Formats: sequence, C-alpha cells, structure tokens
Amino acid sequence: MTINIVDFNCIEINKLHTSFHITEDETNKKLTDVLEIHYLELPKLFDNNIPKDESEPLVQWMMFLQSRNKEAFEMLAEKNEKIRKAYNILEVISKDDNARAAYEAREAELHDQMTRLKSAREEGIKEGTKETTIKNAKNFLLMELEVDMVAKGTGLSVDEVLKIKGELN
Repeated sequence: MTINIVDFNCIEINKLHTSFHITEDETNKKLTDVLEIHYLELPKLFDNNIPKDESEPLVQWMMFLQSRNKEAFEMLAEKNEKIRKAYNILEVISKDDNARAAYEAREAELHDQMTRLKSAREEGIKEGTKETTIKNAKNFLLMELEVDMVAKGTGLSVDEVLKIKGELN
C-alpha cells in the first residue's frame, strides 16, 4: 500500500481521499487487496464543493497536516487521541535544536529539489521547442523553400538555416 499526501490537486475527482487498485481490464476483477494507492489531497480541504466531515479521523489528520498555528493543533488534539500523541511529539521535537535543524535542512533540500526539477523541466521544454523548430526547418528545406522564407517561418537566423541546409546535403 502507498499513501500519497500531496499539497496540490492531482486527481480529478471531488474527494479528499481517493484509493486505487489494480484490476483486470475486461472483467474489472481486482488483482489483490494488498496493493492499494491512496491519495490525500490537502488543498481539497478548502474546497467548499467537496463534502467533508470534520469528525472523521482522516479529515482530522489532513487538517493536522495543514495546520500552521498552535490553536489549530490544540483543537485537533482535543478531538483525537492519536493526534494528541503526535502533537506532543511535535512539541518535543520543536524544542530540540538539533531536530529542528534537521527538519529545516530537509525542508531546504525539498525546496532545492523542486527548484531543480522546475529548471530541468523548463530546459527540457526549451530543448524540445528548439528540436521541433529545427525539424520544421529541415522539412521546409526539403520542400525546397528559400532559406530566407524558412528563417522567417521558423524564427531561426539565416545562418542557422544555412547550417541546417548544409547538414542535409
């Protein structure tokens, strides 16, 4: 079983919690009860169009994960014994400088990873766009269009188009 707790909407179903299983395509027979993939989408807590019962433990845990102030933590701890235990541990950890430093380092690393992923994605998009532009230029040249027309149509410089033309010959 996997449980994915995400801070973005990723499943286009109006539910806080979704679970998936592997089933056979034609008969829809479940392969196993052991393999489950669960998603808890935290932003959906604030969507008024999605039904939620704040007395349900799962909703309480999601609220706990989204809480940002002591009052919210304490309110949830009063409602749920297991959340009270987690909150007590959180209070102890937050007083320990080493534990807090480790937490902050982990948060910084996660932020850095997200930044690197975003940069890599943007670079990949840029490279893909360039490859498509070059492919289009090659196709236009194979259609025997003039170099200046290919340059205007693709946004490449005349020199770049001439280089591509030289590679085709």
